[in-house]
Amino acid sequence: MNILPINKIILASFAFALTHWKKVVEISILPVAISLPLLLILPQMFELMEVVFQGGDLADVVLPDNTPIYLLLFLYGYIMLSVNMYRLVVLGTQNVSAMSPIFNISQIFRFIGLTLFVGFVTTVPVMLTGIGFLQLIIYFLIMPMTLNFVNIAINQPSNYKWKLNFTSQANLFLLQAIIPALIGMIFTSLFSAIGFPEAFGWVVKAILFYWSLVNLALCYQLIQEANTST
Repeated sequence: MNILPINKIILASFAFALTHWKKVVEISILPVAISLPLLLILPQMFELMEVVFQGGDLADVVLPDNTPIYLLLFLYGYIMLSVNMYRLVVLGTQNVSAMSPIFNISQIFRFIGLTLFVGFVTTVPVMLTGIGFLQLIIYFLIMPMTLNFVNIAINQPSNYKWKLNFTSQANLFLLQAIIPALIGMIFTSLFSAIGFPEAFGWVVKAILFYWSLVNLALCYQLIQEANTST
């Protein structure tokens, strides 16, 4: 049985956006403000990354002042926004507010730990083997684990046995990885062909980021409902 119908989840995510966009903007203000210092130096960071990737002398690479602090602020803002978005979808508007920073140290470290785990297991094997397609295979296999981001956000214990059938797991993978990537590539190519500024591409990436958060929380709700009914 497919408990994650793609078309219905996409429609539900758009309906959520239309009915909750004001709350989404409200809970985004503080995380974006915290992340702003790093966002302002991103052009410099990209230039430095280009030098490194082109085999330039690392001695010539000088990071902007306070970059480590800006990175920590950005990480905290990312966690705050993600947690509040998941809580908004799963628990409702009464459980989030514009000024709702996260002070739960355990919650923060659990979120960081899961983020590092997903990043590690999907990138290191590719670095060791040079097989790019391997990243998609591993990401598909661990996709149910990402549902624990929602568990962390709503202060529930992590679940390591989601017991999704192949179709449901494939749909979760499509919603979280393939469809957003394809949409991003299409719009980036379209804007480049038309000659739009690069800022338009970043707007699309931001929208896809929010969309992925909403979709994951909606999938979590459907899975929990299916487990409860059985």
